[in-house]
Amino acid sequence: MTKSAKVLLFFLFVLFVQNASAADRILYEKNSLYQYIVVSEDTVEGKRYLHNNEKHIRQGGMDIRNPNKLVFEYYRMSIISLAFLDDEPKDILVIGLGAGAVPKYLNRYYPNAAIDVVEIDPEVLTTAQKYFQFKENDRMKVYINDGRMFIKRAKKKYDLIFLDAYRHGTIPFHLTTREFLAETKKILKPDGAVISNILSERANQFHDSMIVTYQDAFEHLYIFSGKQSENHVFVATDRKKVKRQKDVFERSKKIISEKRLDVNLPEIAEDYVYGSILRDIKADLLTDDFAPVDILRHKRSRS
Repeated sequence: MTKSAKVLLFFLFVLFVQNASAADRILYEKNSLYQYIVVSEDTVEGKRYLHNNEKHIRQGGMDIRNPNKLVFEYYRMSIISLAFLDDEPKDILVIGLGAGAVPKYLNRYYPNAAIDVVEIDPEVLTTAQKYFQFKENDRMKVYINDGRMFIKRAKKKYDLIFLDAYRHGTIPFHLTTREFLAETKKILKPDGAVISNILSERANQFHDSMIVTYQDAFEHLYIFSGKQSENHVFVATDRKKVKRQKDVFERSKKIISEKRLDVNLPEIAEDYVYGSILRDIKADLLTDDFAPVDILRHKRSRS
């Protein structure tokens, strides 16, 4: 190898190290009462990320150059829930703030909707405000509380209820059970929908148990699975009629046309799976007396 080639290789190596370092810059770290919070920034991609406890798991994110863009696939998938309503949502509940991307997005496109956000950790709210451009306003309020306690005490009913609370990379067990879903249904409007982000491999018992538990609690379950991630978005309703894929697709096109959303809802609608085809899944029903979430995540599916 010539001397000039060696110099070039050394220069490229240094450049690579500098870029790798810049791409994973830590902006903020703090131990809260509930978790270890980290904010990192990828200056190459122009993205900012929220991590809780495990740095390799991204719990929230924002495009620095386009803060209103939904950067995570499951963020975008959750917006398909709008296609399960006949009208625009008036009351929305979000359990789990994270970086605030979904409530911020809904507030932008549905400014007349009342959005209640519940977050157990006040430091998460502070972090979302400082690093992810999240701001409360007259139509979007944050309540520092446990999600289940808030739901149990809630006096109003909602068109959409988003469940996206995570700790240590998994859903707290008390937010996975049949009893919890029964409490959630009590504050859901008759034609409303519950949307849950399930981070899990398909071939494990936790994923299967969540399907069984949601099917036990609701009349209809629809599942949208990520193509770029292991996220699955459950949309559960008690409507009298099934929302066929064609119905969801057509409603999605209408919403895009009317609201000018930058999420391709019709494409997401194509991955529609109606829960009735999953009735034969063999899995444990999760209850307040039995919900070993962490154990089930590491066991292969029995189906």
